[in-house]
Amino acid sequence: PDHRCKLEVGNKPFAVPLQGVGTPRLSNGDKLHHKFAVIDNKTVVTGNFNWSPAAAHTNDETLLVIHSPKLAAHSTREMNRMWRSAELGITPRIQHKLDRQQARCGNGIERE
Repeated sequence: PDHRCKLEVGNKPFAVPLQGVGTPRLSNGDKLHHKFAVIDNKTVVTGNFNWSPAAAHTNDETLLVIHSPKLAAHSTREMNRMWRSAELGITPRIQHKLDRQQARCGNGIERE
């Protein structure tokens, strides 16, 4: 929910969190800023595009499609490195954010 306890139109949060989704452990002060996908081990999609409705319809962002098995292999190694350290499910940090949100919004979350 946003600062008014409203969800974006069409936003349908999972009733039960996905346990197979992870958050990589990062060094203190680091922020995850990767934005890439590897397709068929030979194509990399990357750029500063945030993969959000705002990025697609409002912002001026860049998305590159690069056909390179070598870059795809490098990107796959990076994803695997992050996955090995990932905390699966709801992490303590995310749970803390959810608790703060619940305290602020209660069950008064509305759809826009």
